Formats: sequence, C-alpha cells, structure tokens
Amino acid sequence: MSNPHPTAPQSYATRWPGLVFVTVIALAAAGVAALLGNLPPPLGPIPVSAMLVAIIMGLVLGRYTRAQPALEKGLALAKGPILKIAVALVGLRLSLSELVDTGGQALPLVIVMIATGLVVVLGLGKLMKVSPRLLILLAAGTSICGASAIAAASPALKAKHEETCYAIACIGILGLLAILTYPVVLQHALVDPNLVGLALGTVIHDTAQVTAAAVYHQQLWPNEQTLDAATVAKLMRNSTMLVVIPALVLLYYRRERGASGARSKVPFPMFIVAFIALSMVRTLVDRWAGATQDANIEAVWSGALALAHQFSLLAFAMAMSALAMSVAPSEVKSLGIRGFLVAFIATVSMLVVALAWLA
Repeated sequence: MSNPHPTAPQSYATRWPGLVFVTVIALAAAGVAALLGNLPPPLGPIPVSAMLVAIIMGLVLGRYTRAQPALEKGLALAKGPILKIAVALVGLRLSLSELVDTGGQALPLVIVMIATGLVVVLGLGKLMKVSPRLLILLAAGTSICGASAIAAASPALKAKHEETCYAIACIGILGLLAILTYPVVLQHALVDPNLVGLALGTVIHDTAQVTAAAVYHQQLWPNEQTLDAATVAKLMRNSTMLVVIPALVLLYYRRERGASGARSKVPFPMFIVAFIALSMVRTLVDRWAGATQDANIEAVWSGALALAHQFSLLAFAMAMSALAMSVAPSEVKSLGIRGFLVAFIATVSMLVVALAWLA
C-alpha cells in the first residue's frame, strides 16, 4: 500500500521541475532586459525591467505550463516564499544614513510627489471604479518605485495574479514613454540640470527608468549633474517604501473591513518587517564599515550587497514569471483600460506638479 504522506525529500523533489523552469525563464528575461538596455543608438538603449520581460514570457508560456502538473509546486514556491524573500532583500538597498547625508534637498519634492501620486490614483480610481486591490497596486507603483513597489505590495494585499501583471505592465509602458519625452520637456522648462535630475528622480517610477532618462538627458545636453541629482531623489523616494507600502496595505484592509462590516484584525505582512529589519542592518553595517576605514571590510560588504541585489532581481523575475504563467492573457485584458488611464493621469499630474514646484 502506497504511503499517502510523501517523505520530506520526496516533497522537495516535486518542487524542482517548476523551480528550474522558472529560474531559466528569469535568467532569459534578465538577459533580454540587459540586451535591450545596451542596444546602441539609434535603436537603443531600451530600458525595461526584467520583471516586465518575465511577465510577458510567462503570459506567452502560460498555456503550456498550466497543462504541466509537474511544474505546479515549484511555481507556487516562486509565487509565494521566493517573492517574499525578494521583497525583504530590497531593504538592503536602502541605507538610511546615506539618505540623511544626500537627500535633504530632494525631501520636500519627494513628499509632494508621493502625495500627488497617491491622491490622484486613489481619488480618480475610486471615481472610475477601478478594483480596490488594483488601485492600491497602481498607487504603490506610481507614487514610490514602480515594479518593485507593486511586487512588494502584491502578496500583502493577496492581489490576483492578473492584477499584479497588469499594474507592472502599466508602469513599464508609462516609464518608456517618460524616458523618451520627460528629458526634453524638463530641459526646456527648467534648464538647470540639477533641477532636471530632481524632477526625473521624483516623477519617473522605476529606478532603471530614472537612470536611463537621466543619461539620455546628459547625452542631449552634456553635463555631470543630472544623473547625480536624479539618483539622490530616487533613493529618497525608494526609501518611503518603509512607510508607504504598510500604510497602503492597512488602508486597503480597513476599507475592506468597513465595507464588509467585519471586525477582524488587519493582518500585517511579516515579510515587510523583514524588509524594515534588513534596511536597519544596511544602515548599521554601512556606518560600522565606514568607521573601521578597512578597505577589505568595505569590499566584502559591497560584494555581499551586490550579490543580494542580483539575487533579489532574479527572485523578482522568477516570481513575476510564475505569476504570469497562472494567468491567461485574456484575464489581464479583461481588467480594461481604466486602470491604465488612472496611472497615466497620475503620472502626468506628478510631472505638472514637479514643474510648478521647481520652476
């Protein structure tokens, strides 16, 4: 008689086919993103995140993978624990000491931009009857740091897979449009490369998109300030994940609880605690390594951070491809254009407010 309860090694073994498959897809997505990002002019560069490429590949392969039960457990692991690990590791990218040292000039504008994005998305989205979870994902993506913020908020909200894919696709499309147009618009409106950089860092969503737009501006109007200012502003904006994502998750559950009349406790995503803890670790070790003035210690720490960053990017791509594989393209399409319009209007509104603030 067969044992109905498989042993632990057997249970783990069933996860490997799906994990290997999704790892290959993630590596391929990273390769495609790198290739597009390094295309020579006039074809490129075309900066896209590996997450967006992974989603597209996952949607294309979804019909095949859904017919392969052997992949199911590995894909579930990628969509769950691996995604949460990726989110937690983002905390290592945020040094609060570096933020304090370099971000003072950008702070007021960052606060205004985040407030603008949140107010426009949440207010307009409610009027346009966008689903609450999708609205929170779009609010996180537009106001903070694009795909990473969406991926971080998604498991905490228990968002549907198609909602996560849709929100990341919106941010990706808007980011590409911004890269092509914002440097020119901001140059003619602001002239000063420092101001242009501050604006780019606070109105474009993904970090890679901000860098690409700043470099594009420097190519058109040679200077050394745009990229530095944009990087500082984006660092400041990214750090608000520590506060804004838990706040958005809390807002969602309170609204849902109020709508249902239930009095259940609002769940707090524990992997966000890990995210905050790792940010504290980054800050403390940065200070310690700097105080020692030991080049070997600083080199080892920098290497560890780079390794964690690359693993986080790979894990995000694995998770996003696994999410997309469980979604039919028609399900993403069924969400309609209203969510994209909300994100588009919020993005343009942030640009207008930034111009008014800096001009």
